[in-house]
Amino acid sequence: MLTRGGLRARKARLLALCALPAALVVLVLVAWPIWLTIELSLHRVRLFDILRDRPLAFTTANYERLLGDQRFWEALLNTAIFAVSSVGLAMLWGLGSALLLNRRFPCRAAVRLAVILPWAVPATIGSLVWMFLADGHLGLFNHLLLSAGLIAAPITFLVHNEFAMMMVILAHAWQSYPFFTIMLLAALQAVPPELNDAARVDGAGAPQRFRYVTLPALRDTLVVSGFLSLLAAIRDVETILVMTGGGPGRATETLALRIWNETFRFYDVGLGAAHGVVAFGLCLLLMGFALRRLLRSFWG
Repeated sequence: MLTRGGLRARKARLLALCALPAALVVLVLVAWPIWLTIELSLHRVRLFDILRDRPLAFTTANYERLLGDQRFWEALLNTAIFAVSSVGLAMLWGLGSALLLNRRFPCRAAVRLAVILPWAVPATIGSLVWMFLADGHLGLFNHLLLSAGLIAAPITFLVHNEFAMMMVILAHAWQSYPFFTIMLLAALQAVPPELNDAARVDGAGAPQRFRYVTLPALRDTLVVSGFLSLLAAIRDVETILVMTGGGPGRATETLALRIWNETFRFYDVGLGAAHGVVAFGLCLLLMGFALRRLLRSFWG
């Protein structure tokens, strides 16, 4: 006859057995590429050297080159500007659309479909659309600004440092805001109507109800969705590669684009892998912050 300890041991073994397939998938698809990237970053290796079966000595030269390169620090700053600005804009955009779609109005289902359509558009196609919108001669933005009399001559948005980053931020925010809309709309529908009714009876207006009832209910959803969107923005290559290629100059070159350039344009796999390890470290820091924030909310 099994004791309580024996039952617990069997249950633990069963749970471990059930988790084994998922653990193997993570090991093969996640852990192995990460280890391979770290290993490549410790070698001076070109792209075509990977196909050659010859021993390579471990070295930290790639990290020394990376830390001593002004372009790396500029790319790091551009990454922070691009990620924080685009995610912040997408969050506000998604919050506004979620609050709108949470109300009842005619054709709400059609509007909901229209709102999430940018999420279904491939990033490359969406970036091409925004590139044509910002075109200096045929772009819709210039047409609207000229028609309104706000400018006297067309602006070449993507070849001016002050406008290029703004355009890629807008493009990425447009592509990612439906994710916030879906997440926040689900969280809004989980808020008990009795809370808003009680606040309304107590004389709270719409701004007070949003601040003291709605926003606290959305707090954890905002943290999770914001964290996931930040990770997506850090690794976004298509938007900037298609729209500006990192230009003008290096005004929009981010860390993800430098990884692509070093690996597939200059064929320096070791240096590209070193950039990838740095990006992975930044993502780990973000993940640690988000997990700490969630654990505090769960455990008080």
